[in-house]
Amino acid sequence: MKTKFLKFFPLLITVLFIATNVVYAQSCNTLKEIFENSDYCDNKKISIGGAISEVLDFADLNGSKYVFGFWMVDENKNRIRVISADDMVLIAGNIVIIDGRYYKKLYAGSLNLDDTIVASSDNIQVVLTAKELWNDILGPYGESLYIGEKLATKNESLQKRSIILAALIPLFAVGAFYLGFVFYKRRRFKGRSFEGYIENLFRKNKEWKVGRDNSYRKLRKGWVESYGDPDFVFIHRRTNQKIAVECKYKEKEYEKILWAYEDQIEHYQNFSTKEKIPVFVILGVGGRPKNPKRVFLAPLSQIKYPDVKIDYLVKFERDPKKYFSLDNRGNLI
Repeated sequence: MKTKFLKFFPLLITVLFIATNVVYAQSCNTLKEIFENSDYCDNKKISIGGAISEVLDFADLNGSKYVFGFWMVDENKNRIRVISADDMVLIAGNIVIIDGRYYKKLYAGSLNLDDTIVASSDNIQVVLTAKELWNDILGPYGESLYIGEKLATKNESLQKRSIILAALIPLFAVGAFYLGFVFYKRRRFKGRSFEGYIENLFRKNKEWKVGRDNSYRKLRKGWVESYGDPDFVFIHRRTNQKIAVECKYKEKEYEKILWAYEDQIEHYQNFSTKEKIPVFVILGVGGRPKNPKRVFLAPLSQIKYPDVKIDYLVKFERDPKKYFSLDNRGNLI
């Protein structure tokens, strides 16, 4: 028995070596590996880093930092597109770390986007290098201060520039914090305003009462575990029927709208199954959060994927000013 095993031992080692190398070769840890193993990496979660080569102009915002897409390029000049559902403050040349999902071909329709990473703006982190921080803050002083050896004998000049450095860094930090806070509040304000608009369309006809509230307003009082659930659960006063509502607002209208991420949709589906409550997605597009140009009311079962074509949503469109009610069959209208 031992002799037979020894005969097959080299073969076993060879098989293990090949299998190990195959698994190792199929990796998605860098842009190069994604391009080399695009079939393997397709529809897989990835985490990569690199420099932004060009900011995509999806929203016709020429020269603006507020975008939701950019390019990354590997050493062979292969380009990969990164898009987000939310606006980001980014410029070409930023170093970023991205946690998202890679698609070899994102859309099968007319857009037909090859090599695309979809990620939440919260999962796209900008990395500022030490030299960038040094030079960007100090402007014309930065590069000369960076070469400290040449300034070692110029004590007076170094002293003055050190004072400038000491003064500018706190100002820059406060300014960056303020701009980030304003941008954060702006996004949250839009979501909160649209949630309030939808809640009023339920409340004002006196047919509904709020059973649960998981909206942004509740988040202001502190994080709760139920925050990932749909924004509202409404109860129909006459029939006692419960329905759950998730509110989404998009400022601009595009051919396709990325309304949620896969893990969010899965959570809503699990909530519906566990609570035995139908979930509806109410999507506002265009106009302002409190006065959207278009409103779509769709059952979650009818929009099961992260992105949805605006042409498909047309059949779910409703009057933006109309109060919500139930029809004779108990369907939300």
